[in-house]
Amino acid sequence: MNDTKQAETELSVIRKIMEDSRRLAVDNGKHYILWGVLISIALFINYAMLVTKTAGQYMGIMWLIIIIAGVIGGIIIEKSEMKTRRVQTFAAKLLGSLWLASGISMITVGFIGGMAKAYNPVFISPIISLILGVSYFTSGAIQQNNWFKYLAICWWAGAIILFIYPGYHTLLVFGLMMICFQTIPGIILYRKWKKEFTENA
Repeated sequence: MNDTKQAETELSVIRKIMEDSRRLAVDNGKHYILWGVLISIALFINYAMLVTKTAGQYMGIMWLIIIIAGVIGGIIIEKSEMKTRRVQTFAAKLLGSLWLASGISMITVGFIGGMAKAYNPVFISPIISLILGVSYFTSGAIQQNNWFKYLAICWWAGAIILFIYPGYHTLLVFGLMMICFQTIPGIILYRKWKKEFTENA
């Protein structure tokens, strides 16, 4: 009987810690905006290169520059947030680990898989879209944010369409998806965070 009560007490404590962590782990959306803007620009440039059949030899370099810029930008954002962050919550650590793992997976799919010619390059966008769907769904579960789960469904639906209709046009479609399902949600999160931050200041 005592063991049962102790287990219930421990579970309630864990539940409270998780709930408190979720409340404190307010995502400001800066990383979503950064990567959404950079990747969509790269996709549109890549698409233009293919359509006009110009400077195709520089595609790899262009993507490398974009990824490096994103990593540096992410580090700058993270360092500036560490100065104002009062506490590193359990939920925030989970979110950080989730997106770090997702980022590594997407870079591996885009660069390593592409260079190794493991699959046709037209399938890179739908594969990354699947990874983003998993990341958004899990992120929504951690933050108890249902509209993030709806975004995950959009990423998965987009992946299905890109798989069914492959071709260089997938770059254009995926670029639009990055704007609609990544950049705009990031802007919404940033405005919400800024409002809450101002009210609590």
